[in-house]
Amino acid sequence: MNQRILSTLGLAAVLAVAAAGPALAAQSNSYAVKAKVSPAKGGTKAKPAKVGVKFGYTVGERAGLQPPGVKRYTIAFSGLKANGEKFANGALVGSGTITNYVYLSNDPSGTGGFPCAKQLKIYNAGRNKATLIITGDPAKCGGVGTLPEIPAKFVPFKGGGTALQFDVPPTVLHPIGGLTVAVTSVSSTIKKQTVTVKGKKVGYFESIAKKHPVSVDFTTEAGQKSTAKA
Repeated sequence: MNQRILSTLGLAAVLAVAAAGPALAAQSNSYAVKAKVSPAKGGTKAKPAKVGVKFGYTVGERAGLQPPGVKRYTIAFSGLKANGEKFANGALVGSGTITNYVYLSNDPSGTGGFPCAKQLKIYNAGRNKATLIITGDPAKCGGVGTLPEIPAKFVPFKGGGTALQFDVPPTVLHPIGGLTVAVTSVSSTIKKQTVTVKGKKVGYFESIAKKHPVSVDFTTEAGQKSTAKA
């Protein structure tokens, strides 16, 4: 993968030149989140409602630079619960798109960088577990195609509900030394779906409350933590 990036873009020389340049100011990210739970009418713990979720977020940088890499995402769905243990391992439960920007780590202005478009698929991996698969046309990402699988988990959070949490490995954030891959936008859907268990339909996502606010906690590689609400 590293050789493809270098051969496609000739970044080796750019890296050498940039290494001698002055360090720029520290980056500070900004975030925006959008989400919709459907149907909007909620359920209760006694009578949960089967629902689907559409959510997305954008990542920017307050001074107009490229954003630093985010290593941990915690996407909180208030008033919802996941029932992965009721579904088959490997079942496709969600999909989406990811827009990235790849740039020289010591030049967050983005000079010499390039956009990177990817597709996201979310697979069930059992009770409170999921697997994120990121693929895409290598021609739309400097020669890079499928990325390593990213394990994810559903964790409880304050206020009730469940949160999808995952860590992006360093090998994805920095495919080669001196480069940073920054996510700039994500759009995803966890579709409404059911299975029948002992004669009763169970949803992958179920509502157990009347309202479903969604928020995302972001943690950068430098340890900066931020929360954005839909």
